[in-house]
Amino acid sequence: DADGKVLYYDGILRDVSEKKKYDDVLDVLLKISKKGYGSSSLKEFVQYIQLKLGLIIDTSNFYIAFIDREKHTINIPFIIGEESEEEFPAEKSMTAHLINTNKPIFLHTDGIKQLLKQGVIKQIGPFSKVWLGVPLRVNGEAIGAIVVQSYDNENAFKESDIELLEFVASHISLAIQRKKIYQETLISKQILRNVLDNIPINVFWKDTDSNFLGVNAVSLKEMALEHESEVIGKNDFDFYNKNDAEKYRADEEAIIQSGKPKLNFQESHIKNGEKRCYVSNKIPFFDENNNVIGIVGTSEDISERKRIHMELEKLSGELKIQNDSKNKFFSIISHDLINPLSGIIGFSELLKENSTDLPPEKIKSFATIINKSANFTLALLHDLLEWSRVQIGSIEPNLENFILSDLLSHNIAGVSSLVSSKKIILTTNFSKNLNVFGDKKMISTIIRNLLSNAIKFTSKGGKITISSKEIMLNNKKIIETTITDTGIGMSEEKIKNLFKIEHNYRSAGTDKEAGTGLGLVLCNEFIKKNNGTIKVISELNVGSSFIFTLEASA
Repeated sequence: DADGKVLYYDGILRDVSEKKKYDDVLDVLLKISKKGYGSSSLKEFVQYIQLKLGLIIDTSNFYIAFIDREKHTINIPFIIGEESEEEFPAEKSMTAHLINTNKPIFLHTDGIKQLLKQGVIKQIGPFSKVWLGVPLRVNGEAIGAIVVQSYDNENAFKESDIELLEFVASHISLAIQRKKIYQETLISKQILRNVLDNIPINVFWKDTDSNFLGVNAVSLKEMALEHESEVIGKNDFDFYNKNDAEKYRADEEAIIQSGKPKLNFQESHIKNGEKRCYVSNKIPFFDENNNVIGIVGTSEDISERKRIHMELEKLSGELKIQNDSKNKFFSIISHDLINPLSGIIGFSELLKENSTDLPPEKIKSFATIINKSANFTLALLHDLLEWSRVQIGSIEPNLENFILSDLLSHNIAGVSSLVSSKKIILTTNFSKNLNVFGDKKMISTIIRNLLSNAIKFTSKGGKITISSKEIMLNNKKIIETTITDTGIGMSEEKIKNLFKIEHNYRSAGTDKEAGTGLGLVLCNEFIKKNNGTIKVISELNVGSSFIFTLEASA
């Protein structure tokens, strides 16, 4: 009133129950949504749903069910409010009916009884006063159901609660899908890891700074490491020498800059003091914006393969030489041996049939031809047998110390008549105490063949010089012998193949002297057997020098 005394109270009362319930529903749904994205366990998520959902609807009888279509069973991994078998036949249960129709079901007792009467479902357990369920869907297909029911309050749920449960069901379905994707990804990673670790080559992957992000088991073994953690975050400078690491880094920078792979290239590095060769591939990988974010690489150690390949090539070359030698051997037998034998047979037949009618000069001429052919055949057979014995390894050197100068003098004396007949001037230049270590018989054959060749290809009145001296080669005492003539000489092409039977040369001497063409081949084989060397220096129409070395006596 005018004196300030309260006469009465005036107020406004508004019912906000629905708004409060609406706000509570929103709060619960928001929390369920957040939990769904953060939870790693489906069981934990369902328990959380039951707890929070219970704040806005009755969840005292709540369960989640899944159908196994192959086994025709219902599985209930989570249930609150009653006892139930974890798995039971689907048959005509209400849960199976909901999943099969793939639609929400909201029924009171009368509706349930109606379905029983129609034979759509069978009674399993006591009747509910109200039953509410919605399907759990993955990619539109119902895989299970979320159900709430009440045995004593038929007004426990309303039509609007269907939408609430469908929201919850969608988040459970998302959680199931995430779990499935996670498991599939995990399985894929395990499969990929198993494949990588069982590939018999090095596999590695790096970031754009060439730091290792991972390697397979073979790479760990190659690096002499036990755990992948010892590699991750490190780079090639931590495992290889600076030059190799810089080369690898340059390769990878070029690939990252260009975005193009480098395939099937060879590289090498030193491992345990030994050079190892690899065939490598490096491929960039990209993000969703097509930016290079790293490199995947492979490298295969081909050192052993290269060694075998080189050995095979060497063996192939040796087999070709042996095959060519065999062909030449048979060629010599079929041609060079048959021709003189045919001459011997032909002229001996003439002598046999016409000896009484032929004049003495003719008989002498025929006899001379037969003699020369027989001597040639004998020499050829001797050289062929010697060469074949060397090839099959039946001739082994009898190495001993002896005076080379004595052997030289002995062989010079043996060809003195040939030297005199061609009026060749033969000079010597060697001391009397040249001692060598070798097979005396083989070295005598070498000297004899080289002297015979020098005489054969030197014209009358020419010169032959024989010299021998001690030299040092690689800190080792060597005896070097040179036989020089002023004969017809040889071309470079002929010199290149002079000691090879597959390129056997047989030339007549300056006085038409015959030869087998195998003498120099034998010289080369015998020199090798005595750990020596032989070479020739020659010029057409000037002459030739044959130089061979032997080990000096210790």
